[in-house]
Amino acid sequence: MDSGVAAAVALLTLGGCANAIEGRAEPILGSQSKVKGPPDRDGEAVLNALRMLDPCALLDGPGMAAAGLPGNAHPISRGPHSCSFSADRILDATVDVLVGEKTEYGNKYHELPVTIAGAKAYLDDRSLGGHQDCDVDIPVSFVMSVSVRYQPAYGSNANACNQVKLAAAGVIAKLGNPDAATMPASRPLGGWDGCSLLTAALPDLDPKKTTLDFYSAQSPYDSCSARQDDGNGKSSDLGDVEIKYDSDPLSGANRTPKQVGDKTANVSDMSTSCYVEWGLGPSGSADKLYDTVVVEVKLKGCDKATALAVKIQKALAGQAPSNAKPQRPLLYKPDEPDTAAVGACIDFSQNDGNCAPYQPFTLPASFDAWFPSTDTQPAIGCALAVDAVKEVFGDAYKPVVWGQHCFFVEPTHAMTITIDLATVYAPAKYGAREDLYSNVQTVTVSGKQAKSFTNTVHSGKPGEAPYNEYDIYVSPHNDINQPGMIAGLIQASPPRGSNEDAVADVTKLHDLDKVMAKIIADHVK
Repeated sequence: MDSGVAAAVALLTLGGCANAIEGRAEPILGSQSKVKGPPDRDGEAVLNALRMLDPCALLDGPGMAAAGLPGNAHPISRGPHSCSFSADRILDATVDVLVGEKTEYGNKYHELPVTIAGAKAYLDDRSLGGHQDCDVDIPVSFVMSVSVRYQPAYGSNANACNQVKLAAAGVIAKLGNPDAATMPASRPLGGWDGCSLLTAALPDLDPKKTTLDFYSAQSPYDSCSARQDDGNGKSSDLGDVEIKYDSDPLSGANRTPKQVGDKTANVSDMSTSCYVEWGLGPSGSADKLYDTVVVEVKLKGCDKATALAVKIQKALAGQAPSNAKPQRPLLYKPDEPDTAAVGACIDFSQNDGNCAPYQPFTLPASFDAWFPSTDTQPAIGCALAVDAVKEVFGDAYKPVVWGQHCFFVEPTHAMTITIDLATVYAPAKYGAREDLYSNVQTVTVSGKQAKSFTNTVHSGKPGEAPYNEYDIYVSPHNDINQPGMIAGLIQASPPRGSNEDAVADVTKLHDLDKVMAKIIADHVK
């Protein structure tokens, strides 16, 4: 919306328009109380539990057969916490099990919630252009999961999302008793995860200024990237590390062997980063492409990268992290919260702690009694629109307050409605940029002058409409050039869980006209 999204405002105590109590301040019309979300699981306990899991033990023979894998499929270790199940990763159907995938709120917002074998999970259809590719993320905390990925055999017409759910059912059955799928002591570097290794090598990191992230696509939990905030809005790169099972880094062409600490490493100085890789012996993997335990360090500048590599070597020579008090249970029940969102905020795209479910209150009958408060109390927009949205779009749409806006959200995330009000902005100034907006019109809504327009979509997907957003800015004063507006915006998106080819359904966007007509007719005299 080209009015912009203002910074989140402090939420006040619920007041409505009740009478003031003697000795207390007059309640503020439309103020909303802060709502605290559920707590996450203990982070250390979750990391300990994940570190103990053997990914190759999470899918057994019957589970592989149920997922449609060929009879000669076998587990292939690709890292301490990553395993592939396949006969041939190029030609045959493949299931990858990744322990310790980072699955944050944004992932869960876009993926489809499903219940598999009695546990909460999320389906991510990444199919594109006829290529089948589908994942299931099984949450174990607000930000971590065990991920199951499925790719059909070359040339197969198998439905990847159906097959990955069958594979995930087998993995979930094992996660229900994680002590039966623990990492064998013989697994090379199985006692480490990437961020424990990096923090052991850099023990002086300031936890208040340092961000640690699992990043690898092959084996996220076996990798870690560290960034440090300098306090002025800039961050510095402290280095990346990854443990992986790969081919010998010193074999092949274009190698640059160099003594780094007590290892001979391949050192590659690229334009943006220097890569230092060394082998630690056989991985025990059944595939020659993954037969060597490899540690890779990445950092800008080879002097810094090799210095970090030496610190990593020293950390690996020390004690691996303790796995005391692992999280139990690991799985979430279908109705158990796995995000900090409260109420309808679970269907709002932002999860910064500032979304709150709308708490109903009664508006004064007089327009002049409530309109001046709209600049500071966005919940007034919810109060204005709640009946109209329910009448036009149904019960699925629930109001939430975030920043300076009221949003109506629903579980499929296919459409979001925004209601904005302001006394200081004139409707005429919106939708003016021809490169961003189309179908600009001056219209009448319940007797009041308004401006309506759509956005312009430039991606050009086959079957995609030229817009996915519709706006109506109504002047309660019947003059779009005069400051003051009641604005509605509706945006369509492919429903959560859709594949990469999906386009938004825009057929109901103009039903916003009915919502705005009812709002103006009921509340603006």
